[in-house]
Amino acid sequence: MPQLLLHLFGPPRLELDGRPVDISRRNVLALAAYLAVTRRSHSREALAAMFWPEYDASKARAALRRTLSALNTALDGDWLDADRETIGFDSERDIWVDVLQFEQCLDQARNGAGALAKLAEAVALYRDDFLAGFTLRDSPGFDEWQFFQSE
Repeated sequence: MPQLLLHLFGPPRLELDGRPVDISRRNVLALAAYLAVTRRSHSREALAAMFWPEYDASKARAALRRTLSALNTALDGDWLDADRETIGFDSERDIWVDVLQFEQCLDQARNGAGALAKLAEAVALYRDDFLAGFTLRDSPGFDEWQFFQSE
């Protein structure tokens, strides 16, 4: 089964089955990061408002559709669970996110034996700040979310 890796400590990069995923559009990377880290589906309306706040609702939804299409193309399809109302990553797919693995290691270190090994694993995952050097121009909602994730 294919595996998708999202490396979000440092500049964001994605891998699909060990090969880099070429995503040149920043909003496509930002959407992938947001959906992966939040681990849930979001309404199309909320995503459109967050990523394209300067657009009216119709233009924002169109921009979201184009971004989803670009993400689906980059990932060779079938990674997203999207319907007319909501969008998220498919929970049945094998998706690994360094930030989520880092949090899991810290939780496991707090809760029992093998704490040093789990802390060492967490340290190895932390290459740089969350989405270091990455900003999404004209999307203060995403920038705010990114800031709070880095804390």
